[in-house]
Formats: sequence, structure tokens, C-alpha cells
Amino acid sequence: MVNEAKFWQDMPEVQQQLNQIDPIIQDNLASIKGKLGEALRYAFSASGKRLRPAFVLEFGQLQKPAKNDRLLKIATSVEVLHNATLIHDDIIDESPDRHGRESIQAKYGKQIAVYAGDFLFALSLRMLSNNTSKITNLRINGSAIQNILAGETEQFGNEYNMQITKKEYLDQIRGKTAILFGYSCFIGALEGGFKRKVANQAKKIGESVGMAFQLKDDILDYTAESSVLNKPVLADVVNGVYTGPLIFALEKDPDSKLHDLVKKGKDLTTADLKEIDHWVKDKGGIQAAEKLATDYTNNALELLEKNFKQYPRYEVIKQIIDKLLARQY
Repeated sequence: MVNEAKFWQDMPEVQQQLNQIDPIIQDNLASIKGKLGEALRYAFSASGKRLRPAFVLEFGQLQKPAKNDRLLKIATSVEVLHNATLIHDDIIDESPDRHGRESIQAKYGKQIAVYAGDFLFALSLRMLSNNTSKITNLRINGSAIQNILAGETEQFGNEYNMQITKKEYLDQIRGKTAILFGYSCFIGALEGGFKRKVANQAKKIGESVGMAFQLKDDILDYTAESSVLNKPVLADVVNGVYTGPLIFALEKDPDSKLHDLVKKGKDLTTADLKEIDHWVKDKGGIQAAEKLATDYTNNALELLEKNFKQYPRYEVIKQIIDKLLARQY
């Protein structure tokens, strides 16, 4: 994808390592036949930014360069896990597309999509168990994956809920996004030779990055062109998924103009969406979300400096975190 290639264009060393992930995935999928195999290979035929494996690799190489491909396979397992959650998300949401292409469930049907997601969860665990260096790490992996799956359910039941609070929204994005970012940094740090106490600091960094990342995604729904995002602008609002900018704007809507629009739910027109976009910006929803994203980013950077500034790859991780907040796609 153009946007994903653009993100890493000024970091060729990172891009070079991430380019090794796709061949590992395809090698693991090569023996899977029929529609399931076709669906799985389709799922990885257009790569994303690979942010989660990037954090595994960077924290895994903070103290010293990786000596073999074990760390790369661990990073790949995290990308596989991420894609498993996306496939299941699209089934639950009945989403017709993902990143500007047909979703697995739309293209191959829900039955194949369920098996594809399940297969990727199993593949991720197998890759982790074959490559993590300590048996304790396998216990950690199992616990982390449980937490990730539990976190995914935080968003259930809140569709078209105009009473959703800031705390509930933040809990949602913590489960949806931040937990896996935290795990990526944590497992990378452990595999890179850091003690559990230090790895927990890496985990906190990742979770703050994940919170900022999702907030930025939700901001871009209002500020970016649909062609850039590869999805219709304000698609989440139509689907009853209310995110930070809208939630914060609703809190500052005493005259209920925005409330009255959002109440239309599935009956929102294109004109309604344009008006919602106007009121979200007018009521300061974008600014509130941007401030929160900046706060999470600054927290991540402060923890990074406090715990890892002495290591050679510190500047690389800092650059990635800065780029995530500044991106427009």
C-alpha cells in the first residue's frame, strides 16, 4: 500500500527488516489448500504499516543486534495475531471492506473467515512457542493473548450509544489497540535480554503509543480524505461506533444540535454527516482528541527517555513514536 510504504521511506533499515516478514508468513501458509488457503494468502497480500512487529524488533535489538531470525519470527507472530483480530472484527461488524479492499468475510463468506481467524490465532501461538527463549515467556504469551481477546470485547454493546463516556471510550481503545502495542514492546524487550521489570516499562510505552495511535486514527476520520484512509469518511458514525472527537464534542453540546443529528443513527444522510463533521470541529472535539493523543505520546517519550536513552536504538524508537502522532494517513 502506498501509505504504508510512505511511512517507512525515511527509515530504510527498519523497512528492510519488515520486508522479511511477508516471506515468513507466506511460507507458513503455503501448505494450506482450498478456499481457506486462498483467503489466508489474500489477507496478507496487501501489507499494513507493520507497526507492532517493528516495535518487537526495535525493543528486541535495543541492547544488541539480533543474532538470528528468531526475533524476526516472534515479530511475525505478532503481525499474524493482529491480522487474526482484524478478520474476527470484520465478521462481528459485518464490514464489507478492510483498507480499501473487500474484507475476508465479504469476499469468502463468514464461515471461511471464522476459520481463517482461528487458524491465524493458532499459527501465532505456534510461532511464539517455537521461538520464544524461555518457558516463562510462553506463559506470558498465553496470558497476553487472553488479555488481547478480552480487550477486543470492550467495544461490544456500545453501538449507537450516545451516553458512552470518555472512560468507556478509552477502555475500548485500550482493549482494541493499546494492549497489543504494549505486548509487542514487552515481548521484544524480554527477548532482547531485559529483565521483567524493565520489560514492563517497555510495555507501558507501547500501551501509551497504542492509545495515541488509535486516537489519531479516530481524528483522521474527521480530518483526512476518504481516498487517503481507504474508507468512507465518518463511516464509524453511520455504523454507530462513536469515537473520541464525537464523544468529546457531544459533551460540549448544550443546545443539542449535534445530539439531534447523531440520534438519527442508521438514517443519517450525506448532508447530515457533513453537518456532524462541522459541529464536531466547532465544539472542539478534534482539539480535545489531539490533546489527549499528544499527552499519551509525551508519556511514551518520557518513559522511553527515562528507561532506554542510553541504548543505540533509542533514537529510532523515538522517531517512530513521533511519526505516528504527526501522520496524516
